[in-house]
Amino acid sequence: MTPSNDDRFWKFIALIEGNGWSDSTSSVSALTTELAKADETTIFWFQETLAQKLHALDTRAHYKKLIWKSGSADPFLYKRLSIVAQGQAYYEKFLAAPFWPRRWPTDWLETLYYVAQDAYLHKTGNEMLFEASVSPESYHNKEGWLS
Repeated sequence: MTPSNDDRFWKFIALIEGNGWSDSTSSVSALTTELAKADETTIFWFQETLAQKLHALDTRAHYKKLIWKSGSADPFLYKRLSIVAQGQAYYEKFLAAPFWPRRWPTDWLETLYYVAQDAYLHKTGNEMLFEASVSPESYHNKEGWLS
C-alpha cells in the first residue's frame, strides 16, 4: 500500500526538529534537506500542499484564536505555519474547531514558509518560480472571511 499524498506531506512535516511553535525553538533544516533530495515536481507539490493547508486555516474563526490585534497579516500567516508544524492530528483538530493554542504572541514558524523555495534553490541553484493554486497569505480565503 502506498501512502496518500496527504500522508506523504505529514511525513515531511514530521522532519521539523524542536517544538514547531517558533523559529527560535525549531529547525526546518532536515525538512529542507530531505525535500531538496526529491525531484522538482515533489518540491512544487509540497509548496502547493502547504498553501492549501494554510489557505484552509485563513478564516475569521481561526484568526480570532491566534491573533490578539486586528490587521496582523504576517503574524497570522506565521502562526498558521506553526499550527501545520504540529502535525496532522493537531492541524485537523484546529481546522475543525479553532481553539486557543495557549502560545506566546511571538510564537510563530516563519521559516516553514520558505522551505520549498530553499530546497529548490539548493537543488537547482535557481529561484523557484511556482505559484500555488490558492494563496497562503492572510485574508485571501474569501469564503473563510464571510462570517
